[in-house]
Amino acid sequence: MTNAASKSGGTSGRSGFDLADLRTASATDVGRVRSVNQDAYGEFEDAEQHRQLLFVADGMGGHRGGEVASRLAVEAVGETFGEREDPPERLLDAAFQAANARIFATSMDDMELAGMGTTGVGILLTGEAQGWVAHVGDSRAYRMRGGVLEQLTGDHSVVGELMQRGQLTAEEARVHPQANEILRALGTQDGVEVEIKHVDVAPGDRFMLCSDGLSGMLPEARIAEVLGTADPEAAVLQLVDRANEAGGTDNITVQIALVPDAPFAGATDSATHTTSPTTENVPGEKAAAEGSMIRWAVTLMLLAAVLWLLISGGGDG
Repeated sequence: MTNAASKSGGTSGRSGFDLADLRTASATDVGRVRSVNQDAYGEFEDAEQHRQLLFVADGMGGHRGGEVASRLAVEAVGETFGEREDPPERLLDAAFQAANARIFATSMDDMELAGMGTTGVGILLTGEAQGWVAHVGDSRAYRMRGGVLEQLTGDHSVVGELMQRGQLTAEEARVHPQANEILRALGTQDGVEVEIKHVDVAPGDRFMLCSDGLSGMLPEARIAEVLGTADPEAAVLQLVDRANEAGGTDNITVQIALVPDAPFAGATDSATHTTSPTTENVPGEKAAAEGSMIRWAVTLMLLAAVLWLLISGGGDG
């Protein structure tokens, strides 16, 4: 069974684009092999702080553990997002650390949940021309711009490391026997290192978060076909269907955020507006000003010479 949700943001950006025009959609599905869906997702809005967060978690650890870990991660991230007013990078780190602490503490209190953990990937948008992506594990963030799909995150996994070293291609990684072995997760240890990066945001950008139930089943070319042509609400369902058609060997979760396809408010001004420079700080204008002064000086000298000749001629007569 596929669970899906879609909505537009409910906040207004102060500049850049209006978050009220941001279109988002999410879907999760158990797949065709697993009996329990250990994936979870959340969409969170903060009207006062003008920000919106999408988050995907892919749990692991026994029959119950993975499902509990991903749910706890979504809850902790959402609560932290709503309670703190930190700058974006600090906010994301705090949210992920809160998720890590809650999962770890729960696993220590319940032996049936010992060792559970989850991946986590999130994107924070504020209506500005810059967003922030944070992740732990092998759930991914992508951006599609101008028809080109770009992976924004590097997998914290065995095959991810091999790919970064150039020892595996993306296609080889998808079918590698260690494809599911991750090197970093939320909740498996007392602390966690969260990878956070800035990402450019432009009109028409499509951002996608997903668990490896999607990225591990479909090559990027097939993902791009859907992501680049369908509306977010249709795209999340189509991507889930395609992953299931390819085998559906894992739980599948997809989130998409579509940035409004219009020039950002104030973009023209910020790109073209300059303060009125003085001749002291703009070399080209300084040279032009100096040339003008020289021409005036030459003109005055010629006029003085003409007047002197006239006066001298009048005196001789």
